[in-house]
Amino acid sequence: MYLMDHLIETSHEVRRRHGRHGIDHPILGVYPDMEDRLKGCPRFLFDNDAIHTAVELTLGRPKVLREIMSHIRIPYPKMWIEWDESGREKLRQTFGNDDDPIETAQRPLPTKIGFLLECDQEGRKGQVTWAWTNTHITDHDPPNVAPISAFFDLDGFYPQDKAREQGFLKANLASIWKDNKIQQKALISIWETSQHRPSEWGVKYIISAGNKLTDWQIANFYADVYGEYIMVWAVMILLTSSRKILNYEKIDNAKWNKARTKQGKSPRLDHTKITLHINQEAHIHQQGMPLGYTRKSPRIHMVQSYPNHRGDKYWVVQPFSRGSGEVISRHIKVKI
Repeated sequence: MYLMDHLIETSHEVRRRHGRHGIDHPILGVYPDMEDRLKGCPRFLFDNDAIHTAVELTLGRPKVLREIMSHIRIPYPKMWIEWDESGREKLRQTFGNDDDPIETAQRPLPTKIGFLLECDQEGRKGQVTWAWTNTHITDHDPPNVAPISAFFDLDGFYPQDKAREQGFLKANLASIWKDNKIQQKALISIWETSQHRPSEWGVKYIISAGNKLTDWQIANFYADVYGEYIMVWAVMILLTSSRKILNYEKIDNAKWNKARTKQGKSPRLDHTKITLHINQEAHIHQQGMPLGYTRKSPRIHMVQSYPNHRGDKYWVVQPFSRGSGEVISRHIKVKI
């Protein structure tokens, strides 16, 4: 079951069991609220290759990504994006280690993750609401909805909480640029377009929980979503790129939903399946050099996807091989 359908099914169960009380409930009420907000908005389901490319953009130079953000306009008043967490395996390969594991018993790894993006008419200011399931959540359990949202303004500036900023600088992504102050500053500036604080529902939830919530739990509410903020803009670069990087396949569930309605089941949402567009004309990139300049060619290696821009146009450069030389074969003699 997709995460968006999981949210809808949970909402229908809340309405069936609790009626109006469920809608007004300080905790359960988030599910009917999410159902109402998902109505009529475009919904995009990224496959593993497409979300892998988004991850590669987040690992590239933050200065380029931040410059591109000055030109991004969200094309819809609201939109839903989700993916399977297995598509972000590159993050675990890059940062996972035994001393500082990404997954712990208290914070299990998500299995599906998505966000609802709502913005103003200019497409530059709005709110991000996150939801996810993890290995402890089955289709019969309600998915998690974050009580903390990102309230962003791509033309604004919001200094970050010093303690949170210091914690972020010690985190995995920031550690890549610890020796490059320019890139590190650009990375922080991405988060300085947002304020992370409780959503309207999050305020109700935190107040209703009262003293049951510990400082550690509230800190985890922020930690669950704070680092994900860069993924919003990596995904938006892919969706709004001036050069084709994605394929779009519309999925219409109208016929299936007729049968589900007769059975008293919640409908499955129509959506657009997103796959990575492979450019058949991609060629080996050769870096330009002054006339007459010669040097030893670098070894053959793959260059990962990265964003590029010129003026207000931006696009994603697909992976390519760089360098020259022959493939070296090695023969090993083994004595038995």
